[in-house]
Amino acid sequence: MTLQMVSPAEAELARDERAALADLQAALAAIAEGGEARERIRQALQQLDDLFLLVVVGEFNSGKSAFINALLGQQVLEEGVTPTTAEIHLLKHGPELRIEPAAPGLRTVTAPVEMLRDIHLVDTPGTNAVIREHEALTSDFVPRADLVLFVTSADRPFTESERQFLTHIRGWGKKIVCVVNKIDILASEEERGQVMAFVSEQAARLLGRQPDVLGVSARAAMRAREGEPALGPASGFDLLERYLADTLDAPGRLQLKLLNPLGIGLRLATEHLARTRGRLDLLAGDVRMLDDVDRELEQYGHDTRRGVALRMAEIDNELLEMERRGHAFFEETIRIGRVVDLLNKSRGELAYTLIDVDGAVPAGVVDVVRGIDGVLGVRVL
Repeated sequence: MTLQMVSPAEAELARDERAALADLQAALAAIAEGGEARERIRQALQQLDDLFLLVVVGEFNSGKSAFINALLGQQVLEEGVTPTTAEIHLLKHGPELRIEPAAPGLRTVTAPVEMLRDIHLVDTPGTNAVIREHEALTSDFVPRADLVLFVTSADRPFTESERQFLTHIRGWGKKIVCVVNKIDILASEEERGQVMAFVSEQAARLLGRQPDVLGVSARAAMRAREGEPALGPASGFDLLERYLADTLDAPGRLQLKLLNPLGIGLRLATEHLARTRGRLDLLAGDVRMLDDVDRELEQYGHDTRRGVALRMAEIDNELLEMERRGHAFFEETIRIGRVVDLLNKSRGELAYTLIDVDGAVPAGVVDVVRGIDGVLGVRVL
């Protein structure tokens, strides 16, 4: 069922959702970031028109392939005790069983199964696959899922790789149903109850919400389909099929189909909002640093101006003192009463000179001395 086969009210919801996602896409483009995020949104918008996508994940030895074969009612995928799913397999309805490469790491499987008329089913590499890029493919494919069936094994429930994987995908907001496979290997109902309780508790802790948990035996279900109907009730598949029928009826598929892009948009918006807030905090720190630098520069300028003023005052004082000493020097040395002292080292020297010129003073000198006699305090001898 695609979104073209809905009521007018449901179609309006889909249009509103498209508009909201387009706004988010534009917002990411406006900040020149999030190329991968915008591609995710583009894919989510495209998937609104695709068939419902059911993705099966888990470790390779959890029996995923056997579980899918039992769910489809025929042997479609290869099974084995070693990793047999090295690529993602996209299962669609077709007139015959055919497996064809569709893209690097992706194969398309067509099979004449009625269930595949309304949904597409995906088998992924194990979370503990030897080739790590297979796990990366799975992690990249999960965001496209409308519903995730997480298959774990009753003999090794919630291994470390499964914990890490659930922690990685929980932020996408997917509806996740936990399926405990190989439940028939547990000897008693008490053991089954303990395992189911453990898986339920661990899933709730890792996902932050309580998922639905179902116990099945894919082997017993397949044997029941192949001619041993007595094994049907013990396989747990009757309950699983009723659950999927209720969940994946037309309204249920539509609800999950609409929730899937919203979960993707919310995840991407939250990531970029957190990144933007981090950058704003960084910018706020830079602004505070610049404010501190401005304050320090202002204080430095104030201190510099104050220091210069003090130095200028000291220079002014030194200049004033030099001026005072200069005035004192000129006052003491060059005043009119000290002219003779400037000409001679002492008054006695002048008198001695006038007397000691062979008893005869030159007439010109005597005239000069007599001109200043009494003024300079010099007497003609």
